[in-house]
Amino acid sequence: MKKNIFIYSLLASLVFASCKKDDGMVEKSISLERVPYINVTAETGSTTVIVPSSAATFTGKVVVSPLYPSDALPTKVDVVIIKNGITTDVKVLKTGITSFPTTVTFTGPQLATLFNSAIATCDNFTVGTIVYVGDKKYETWPTAAGGAPGFAAGTQINQPGYSVTLNYNTKEEFDPSIFQGTFVVVKDLWQDMAPGDLVTLNAIDATHFGVLYSPAASGGTLKNAIPFVVTIDPNNSLVPSVALQTVGTGWTYDGSQPVKVQTTASTNNNLSSCSKTLSLNLNWTQGLGSYTGYVLQLKKQ
Repeated sequence: MKKNIFIYSLLASLVFASCKKDDGMVEKSISLERVPYINVTAETGSTTVIVPSSAATFTGKVVVSPLYPSDALPTKVDVVIIKNGITTDVKVLKTGITSFPTTVTFTGPQLATLFNSAIATCDNFTVGTIVYVGDKKYETWPTAAGGAPGFAAGTQINQPGYSVTLNYNTKEEFDPSIFQGTFVVVKDLWQDMAPGDLVTLNAIDATHFGVLYSPAASGGTLKNAIPFVVTIDPNNSLVPSVALQTVGTGWTYDGSQPVKVQTTASTNNNLSSCSKTLSLNLNWTQGLGSYTGYVLQLKKQ
């Protein structure tokens, strides 16, 4: 019984501590707004991966539906989209949806027109909503005064099956416009160049570019250096290769000649248009010697 008396005493203390002698109890009101959960998902069988080289034929299909069909429905829903995470540039895909579920269809050319630029490798898009409840609206990405995020932080995580946004990513492809100009040496296991040295890449065509293995600032130690050609397999655009070829007449520090280079099979042969990096697993041949497994890693300046 002493325990119960203590609890009630504590509660009474808390109540009286919240009011003054002469003004009685202080009332606090909390306003709660009922906002329907709206799911944004991909239609079954549709893809969320856009291939830039065939973006003209891409079609996206987004299904907009209430998470709880028996719950009160919104007044209407608009479907919106952003590009590359820029939440200040929200475009509209469809407005005034009042029946659910509804499938919203959009195309690659439509996205290019909305954002005034062609879809490129490394682009990404995110679909969201504006949910209207009476004269109030709840935006995935509030764009003006009066707009509010649809739900509090963590809601999506705490509601199984709930998806407030839907991401569309591009398949990474080789972008020849990136692999030209000045690159910085990240690693050179052959050790003729050091991290921080600069290397020049030159564009040749849609599937080839040249690499001048010689620090741009000092001229390097490779005599009569000429660029070696990197080939990109159109069927696997992220795997570069180098056919056996001469890259110089010798080194300044010895008499070995000529100097040849090629890639050998390895997971170290890769590139990324998004991170603007190149990695080659090189085999060097000079005079009578051949040496393999010398990784060269470069990153665009």
